[in-house]
Amino acid sequence: MNFYEFDIPKELNGAQLKAELSCTEVYIRDDKLVIGGSLTQAQAAAGIKAHKPIAPKEPTLDEKLASVGLSVADLKSALGL
Repeated sequence: MNFYEFDIPKELNGAQLKAELSCTEVYIRDDKLVIGGSLTQAQAAAGIKAHKPIAPKEPTLDEKLASVGLSVADLKSALGL
């Protein structure tokens, strides 16, 4: 397995980059982006340059309420609706 260090890009989604590069390791160490796998340094560099992170999905109202143990029905009941 090869490991390469790069400057950290301004925008980064590590899980997405790992899938795009089909590599085994993507992490930050000592202010450097580390890529590990069977790819070459040139392949890793090209993948980082082409990387366009997908914006995180905004949670739905149901998901937000569920994160605090509530449902829409609970909220309506609490509001007297």
